[in-house]
Amino acid sequence: MRLPLRSSSAVPERLVATAVAVTLALVVEVAVRLHVDALLSPVSLVFSGEFLVGIVTTAPFVAGVAYAGYWLRESGVEVARYRRVWWWTLAGAAASLVLNVMLMGVLSVGSTLLAVAWLRWAVAVGLGVGVGIGVTEARAIQQATEAERNAVRAEHLEVQRDLLDYLNSLLRHEVLNASNVISGYADLLRDEQPDGTPAAEYAETIRRKSDEVTGVVQDVRVLLHATEERADFERVDVVPLLRDEVAKLSDLDEDAVVETDLPESATVHADALLARVFGNLLANAVEHNDSDPPRVRVRGRVDEESVTIEIEDNGPGIPDEEVATLFERPSRRAADHGLGLYLVARLLEHYCGSVDLVDTGPEGSTFRVTLPREPPAETTPSPFVDPLSDAQ
Repeated sequence: MRLPLRSSSAVPERLVATAVAVTLALVVEVAVRLHVDALLSPVSLVFSGEFLVGIVTTAPFVAGVAYAGYWLRESGVEVARYRRVWWWTLAGAAASLVLNVMLMGVLSVGSTLLAVAWLRWAVAVGLGVGVGIGVTEARAIQQATEAERNAVRAEHLEVQRDLLDYLNSLLRHEVLNASNVISGYADLLRDEQPDGTPAAEYAETIRRKSDEVTGVVQDVRVLLHATEERADFERVDVVPLLRDEVAKLSDLDEDAVVETDLPESATVHADALLARVFGNLLANAVEHNDSDPPRVRVRGRVDEESVTIEIEDNGPGIPDEEVATLFERPSRRAADHGLGLYLVARLLEHYCGSVDLVDTGPEGSTFRVTLPREPPAETTPSPFVDPLSDAQ
């Protein structure tokens, strides 16, 4: 799409066109001088010292104007500032032209050709000086603007961090403690009621829903932690961590069969929340598995740059309509309030890793987790605090 010549966006093209025009004018001037030289005399001004100096000193300024046109487009300077660069360029040319016309009125000019060369030189120098001033001003304003934006952004992030800390504390001291009290009293009420009575069923429902609320609160606190700046990650061996999480599957289903094929060690840079990644994936492989018995296979491999863990189950697979949004935040209307795979993806993003569904179907699903072996390049040292600890 062609840009309007009067728009700010067209300033780089205008600068290049101006440099080309001055260059063409110089070429025409040289051609005219050669023609005059051939007609009049072998002794001509074309090779005079003044003219040669004029050509040599004109070239850098013209090249500077052309380069400014190319540079401006790639510089990151906002388009709104292009117009000031252009006006500075014109103002420089005008000021230089006026100053040199005044000098020509005081000093004697030997010929018309010399006067033309002088004026051309004056315009070229003015253009170069003007564009230099304009570019310098544009860069200074751009840097000042970016510094101000960064300061505002940093202040905003600090406010957000304080808010997240407050929400984390609120969830811990108010919601989570209240949920634990409700669950405890529900257990007491359930123990006092005979099995099969409505009161016993009501107490069991209260306890179950209270546990669901507790799980959601814990997941939300984990996500709050994951939205903070990266902690000073430590070296974590994934293999013993995985074996601990595998051992917990018997609490979900005592009939679950788990096979592991893991290396002796697989060290990555992470923190204590890495266990939640594999705990959620393993629990998902058993809880949504209607096979008898449910089988889970955990495989791992290590290469120079990453650690890869695959978790395979023999469940019914994931419906096609759910695959595209599998790792996205659950809808408010979702019947299942758990954050599940969204939490897994968010935590792995925190570790600069990834999770993918590599296979799914009637015979089961396979998830692949990839974690870098080296720490992230931009790690911000800060004390790690487990958001699920009682100290919060």
